[in-house]
Order: sequence, then C-alpha cells, then structure tokens
Amino acid sequence: MAHMDFHSLTSLDETLEKLAAYGSDATLVAGGTSARYLIMSGQVEAKAVLHIERLAEFAGITLNGGARLGALTNMRDIAEDTAIIARFASLATAAGKCGGWQTQSIATIGGNVCGASPSADLIAPLLVQDAEIELHSQARGSRTVALTDFLVAAYKTDRAADEMATAFHLPAQPGESADTYIKIQRRSAMERPIIGVALRLALDESGENIREVRIAVCGAGPMPFRASEAETLLAGQAPTDEAVRAASDAIIKRSTFRDDARASASYRAAVLPRAFAHALSLCRATIAGA
Repeated sequence: MAHMDFHSLTSLDETLEKLAAYGSDATLVAGGTSARYLIMSGQVEAKAVLHIERLAEFAGITLNGGARLGALTNMRDIAEDTAIIARFASLATAAGKCGGWQTQSIATIGGNVCGASPSADLIAPLLVQDAEIELHSQARGSRTVALTDFLVAAYKTDRAADEMATAFHLPAQPGESADTYIKIQRRSAMERPIIGVALRLALDESGENIREVRIAVCGAGPMPFRASEAETLLAGQAPTDEAVRAASDAIIKRSTFRDDARASASYRAAVLPRAFAHALSLCRATIAGA
C-alpha cells in the first residue's frame, strides 16, 4: 500500500483547510466502517486520511418542526431517538438495521449517504422525507442540496473534493401520515439489504384515499431511487389491490436487478412487490391506529 498521510482533526476550519489542500487525494473518515474497506481493497486511493470523528459539533439531532441531524450522528443515536422514532420512523428503523450494535455505535449518517452505495440503508428513508444535505467548503462557504440531486451515480455524489457534509435537514411531515422501512436480507445477516423499500403515506380526510405517497427503493439499481411513476399512479386513489399491482409494476419497470453472492436478480424482482405492499399496509395500519 502506498504511503498515506493521516490527520486527526478537531475543527471545521482545520478540516476544510486540509480538504482545500489535498482535494480529491483526501478521504474523510469518521467511524470508518465503509472507508476502511474501500481503502484496504484498493477501491479508493487516498494520499491523505482526514479523521473527523472528534468534530463533536456535527453530531446530534435538533428538532425544528422538522429535524436537523449532524452528519457525524451515529446510527445508534438515530435508532434510539424518541422524536425520530415518532416523526421519521423509517429512518429510525433503517439505522437500527444497519449492521450490528458495534457498527451502529460508530457508523455515521454522513458516511452512509456520502458513500452512495446502491444499497445504503439510510438513503431510501431520507429520500421519502425529502431530505436535504448541507455542505461546507473553505472557498465557497455553505450550500444545501436536495438529496435527490446530491446522488449522481453508484458511489458518486455531487460533493466537491473540497467539501465536507455537515448536516441533513428533514422538513416537517404532513398530518395523517406514517412512514416505514422494509429491509429484505439474509436471515441473521448483519449486512446491507438485498432489497430495501421506504414508504411515506398520507391519507385524505376520509382516511380512504391516498393524498400523497413517497416510495424509495435501494438494491434495485445502480443507486437508490424515488419511484415517482408509482407515486403518481397512487396519488388520489384508494389503495385497492388493482392500484397496488399497477404501482408495483411501475416500480419493477423502473428497477434494474442483478445477481450477486447474496441473491439472484429473479429473487429481488419477486420480493420487491411484496416488500412494497407490506410497507403500504403497515403505514395504513399506523394511520388507522393513531
């Protein structure tokens, strides 16, 4: 392995200064659960590792109608936060299913999202919350980008080489709504999903028709995506079996399935509609019981 500089940083200014100096030759590491593997396997070539775990001001959750999550907030804190569980259940569920307890204690929301893996657990729930990501650079200051625009391709984002992701912003969600995350994985396996489906549902005043639905899927293409075609089909409709089948077909059409060591493409295609229907059913039951 080639020589790498290692810098343990304690402030945003110091981090941005190093990012400006190293640019694309630097890799940011907090918990390191993903970055260490990418570096050791040669998928990432870094001349400098910038360790940012001690930037404590970028860890934690703040409520402001919606929520602000610091990019260094770990999975365990997200999974156990009572306000996140109550208002953004899909995100809390996904964080609680992201590896084992030890991984959740150090893995961060920033690392999970900025890695832009096709099967990153937190991206689908963040997509259905219309999340935005906040970024800082020394040269240009701060900017905020919709997560849908931030994700460019598999393992590629809109983050510039001199930028650090600092926070995620989740807007307040509508009343008479509920959200959930369904993760399909091998039994007892602490790994990324074979298929993941996040869904947020809002019903009209009658409680019979869908006012709004947001659907996001991971593990069914080169990057997680919002299933906008399926959302359009369901909006304003009663969730009949026929309507759900039509939406499932639209999700399948939008997806690209592949074989790998964990599951076949045909298995993924078979379980995705079931996961979607189950997510819809869970959200309807949550709203009915509220």
